Order: sequence, then structure tokens, then C-alpha cells
Amino acid sequence: MKDKEQDIKQASVGRADDALRAADALTADASQLPPLSNRGGAENAGALSVEHEEFEKYSTFITDGKGRLIEVPLRRGVANSAFIDQISFSVHEDTLCLYAKTPLFGNDEFIRYASLAMTEIFGFGIVEKAKHSGGRFYEECWLMGTDSAQYGRVHFGGQNNTMLFELTATGCNAALTGWEVRLYEFIQKAIRPKITRVDIAKDFFNGEYSPEQAKADRLSGMFTNHHMMPCGESVGTDWEEADESKQVKGKTYYVGSRESSKYVRVYEKGKQLGDKSSNWTRFEIEFKAKDIVIPFEVLTVPGEYFGGAYPICRQFQEKAERIETVKKSFLLTFERGLECAKNQVGRMLNAIISRFPEKTDSEILAILKPDHDKLPKRLSPEVYAVEYNQAPAVHEREDLSSENLLLHMGVIEMRVDKREKLQEEIQRREYEEWAWRELHGLNWAF
Repeated sequence: MKDKEQDIKQASVGRADDALRAADALTADASQLPPLSNRGGAENAGALSVEHEEFEKYSTFITDGKGRLIEVPLRRGVANSAFIDQISFSVHEDTLCLYAKTPLFGNDEFIRYASLAMTEIFGFGIVEKAKHSGGRFYEECWLMGTDSAQYGRVHFGGQNNTMLFELTATGCNAALTGWEVRLYEFIQKAIRPKITRVDIAKDFFNGEYSPEQAKADRLSGMFTNHHMMPCGESVGTDWEEADESKQVKGKTYYVGSRESSKYVRVYEKGKQLGDKSSNWTRFEIEFKAKDIVIPFEVLTVPGEYFGGAYPICRQFQEKAERIETVKKSFLLTFERGLECAKNQVGRMLNAIISRFPEKTDSEILAILKPDHDKLPKRLSPEVYAVEYNQAPAVHEREDLSSENLLLHMGVIEMRVDKREKLQEEIQRREYEEWAWRELHGLNWAF
């Protein structure tokens, strides 16, 4: 009986090898990250060297067009002491005309070039249009990823001719190494760019921090900024369980308000993934561009903004490794899946062994083996590494909508004044790029 279960368990492990290799694939050498721009190595070296320095800056305030006071967050701590777990940003649609170096016609062309840009940055593009209408007050919503791995969404149409990109935690984790730097470079060249939300996380795998400690720290003023203590909330039935051995569902502690510009979640990540004895805790700060400006540098030095968010965060300056988080998530998910499978099919397996005592382990496995090669969604390789994503992006397909066929045939033309304005902007930016290279003696290389 035990041997038969072991063989089936080994077979399951073999089926998920691709997912584990996907998690391992994220260990690419950080020294291979692309430069912040194509202006040569000097700028790149200076921009990325901040991870070896410590910063302590204070909030700055600016006034927006409506006279409101806007805060720019602190920078304090070490650049790579935390990582980006989720991000949303918007750009004006003409950004894609600059990217394509030509005026674009119709929504489909904007989406195609948006897909191409996202592929260059993250390693995945836009796959299909959502069946539902656009969210965030946009007219259309487009999806990135697969049914098993939702990488993000792109909202387009309306909203002052902007395009909103929303990357999920799955998308951020699965994206090609160095996407933060490539996105920083893209945003720097964009028209009217804005980071609307970013979640910065730090993991404590061995219980160095906990929801209980977060609660105590809030009450002692360690989350207090500008002499105002934020509210706190304990969520989860484990808070009411006195017996620690029965605290298996996980605790969460929230600091701040969902409506505010900063919102903290400290929760037991390991237990969330199904490990009842795990000490893995995640400390996550959600920044929203309401009454703060989220600087673009948060992409390259997220740890500094994590460290500057609250007084308690100053002490967390150990280097954060995204790959350790991804691999631990996979292993806990796999182990939880095996436990569920054993509970759900264990009795049936005993029945099969009792009914066919003459059958070998491999024959019993053949009875249980499905007639497809699908994996549980949370164990699909593309969840952990985009290299395993097989879904073709829209810019890789040759089909054209009837609207774009007409546009390409010249039946509908872009207004001449807008075309000329875009061409002038493209030429201006190209000249600035050339002049910078000329000033630094880099044009000989091109």
C-alpha cells in the first residue's frame, strides 16, 4: 500500500518538474540586467549602484493644479531590501506612437504596440480582449496571461486618451528578470506617465516579524507619521484561538485605511498557502497615488521607499530575494496539493488496490492517470516563469479587424495636424538622444 502511494507521489512530482524548473529559472544573474537606457554604461552603473548605499531623506511636498498639497514619500533604507509585488501605471496613448516611431491608426494598432512594448519589458504581451467591458472607467479591457496564470490587464479607451496597465503579483513574479529597470526606462520616455499604485513587499521566512508584532508596533507609535497614529484591524479566526497548535488558518493585521495613500498588510503567507506550521510572514505596503506622488525611482530602489514609509520599516534592510519567495510558494503549493489529493483520492486508491490485488503499481497508476496533461492552475509552470507561457500575444498574430483593414487602405486618415505633431515629437526626442551621445562621445558606437 505504502509503496503504491509512493510511486503515485513520485509520478506527481515528475509531472510538476516544469513548474519547479520555472521557479529555478528566476535565479538569473542580476549582473545581466539591461541598462536603464541606451545611453551607455556610465548612467547604468550610477543608477544601479544605489543598492550598496544607505539613504535617509525626508518627505517633500508639492502643490497640484487644484492647489492641493501632495506628498512625495521618504527614501530611507537599502535599495533591494524589498521587492515590487504588484504595480499599476498609465501613459498617454501617444506614447505608443513614439514607441512605434509612426502615427498609429485605430484601437487595434495601439493595443498591438502596447502588447509589443509589454513583451519587451516583461516577457509577455496582451493575449485577448476581455468579455466584460473595461474597468477603471475605461471602455475596453485586455488581458495578459493565461487561464492558469493571470499576469495583468490593460485598460484603454477614454480617460483623456490614456492607457492603464495593471500587473498582478503573478505577473511581477513570472516576468523576465530585470523588468523593473526596463519599465523605468519605458516610463522615462513616455508621455504623461503616472504610477497609480505599487505594492512593495518584504518576506520574513523564519518568523522574524509577525502580525502580533505589527499590532504592538502600531500601538507603540512605530507606524505613526506626522503625529497621527493610523487605525489597525485584526482579521482571521486565529486571533481568537488561545492554543497556538490550533492556529492554522493564519492571521492578518492591517494598518491604515483602504481609502488612504498607504495601506499595510502583515499576514502569515505560509499558512495562506496551506502550510499549517509555517512561520513565513509577509509585510506588504500598498501605495496609491491619491495625495502622494509615487516617484518612478520606486522601480529601481523599492527598498528605499519601503524603508521610508513608517518608522518601523527603517530596521528592515536585509537584501530581499524574489526567487526565494517564488520557490517557497511553489513548494508549499505543491505540498498542499499532495495533501489534498491524498485526502480526496486516498480511499478510492485503497478500493482499487483491494479490488485488483494482482495489479502492479504502474498498472494502478495507469487507472488513475487522466487522459490529459493539464496541471492544477497554481502549479502550472507559467505561473512561476514567463518562459513557459505558450499563449500567443496579439502582436504576434496576423489577423486584422475590419476597422484596421479600412485604415490601412487609407479610407480613414489621421488628422494631418496630429500626424505632424507626432512626427515633430519623434524627431525632437531622437535629436535629444543623438545630442546626448555626441556630448559623451558615444555616437561612434552607432
